[in-house]
Amino acid sequence: MSTLREVAELSAALSESEYRVLRALAMFLGSRMHVPLEMISASAGLPQELAESSLSILEGLGMVVRNPAGYALVYAGLDALSLHELRARGQLDALGTPIALGKESDVYSGIAGSREVAVKAYRIGRVSFRKVKRLRSYGPQAGGWMLASIMSASSEFASLRRLRSAGQPVPEPLAVRYHLLVMERIDGTLLRRVREVADPARLLRRILEAIRGCYMAGLVHADLSEFNVMIRGDDVILIDWPQSIRSDDPAALPALERDIANIVRFFRKRFGFSADAGRALEYVLGRSPECC
Repeated sequence: MSTLREVAELSAALSESEYRVLRALAMFLGSRMHVPLEMISASAGLPQELAESSLSILEGLGMVVRNPAGYALVYAGLDALSLHELRARGQLDALGTPIALGKESDVYSGIAGSREVAVKAYRIGRVSFRKVKRLRSYGPQAGGWMLASIMSASSEFASLRRLRSAGQPVPEPLAVRYHLLVMERIDGTLLRRVREVADPARLLRRILEAIRGCYMAGLVHADLSEFNVMIRGDDVILIDWPQSIRSDDPAALPALERDIANIVRFFRKRFGFSADAGRALEYVLGRSPECC
């Protein structure tokens, strides 16, 4: 599988015909595993000879695959299409170096105008279907992992936009196209990398305040741990929101309990600071003025 950086370099040589073919194939995600040439040609609005020539180029670049049933898009092709459309809309000017490479997504630095940004590329399919299905109600269906990645990016963009509009401490979402999410770059330190703090109780309270603010704004993270809490000076920023749950959802309270238990457990193990998870939950729910 090509990296996003490699695809960014390759995609510069693609013509508009190749992009029209990629766009046509993306339209069939979720409905067909392989698309016949005739359908691609019609959807792209290209003569069959030109569509076939473009498909041959894309196949050579590893952006589509072919079998007797037709052609299928692969992640490299979706990467190229997404980057092209973000550039065309003025939402991303340049892709930089990797910031983090994870199980379900990769994050790269980028430039949009005069602003440094983070570009998150979802790669659902690196973990088992069982875990994805547990965390996300939609899971991979007919369209496979790429469709799940597109839905993850869209879900996270919507969650971040909702929370930012409510003044909550999450990255600012800037754009989304297919499985790529462009957002504010946060220069901070992941909580899991923090070894010592002068006042663990104060830091825990700030994290719980952030969780409470998001809960009051209508969302529960539902996968919170030391891996998606960032510390920047005195600020706490909660990241990675594709699996969030509405606060009024019946599953929200158990998810919130797990989120809080994860953070409390980390503070006990890493900093030797013990807090009562039940009391912390009451604080987040707005039922108690004290958190720990």
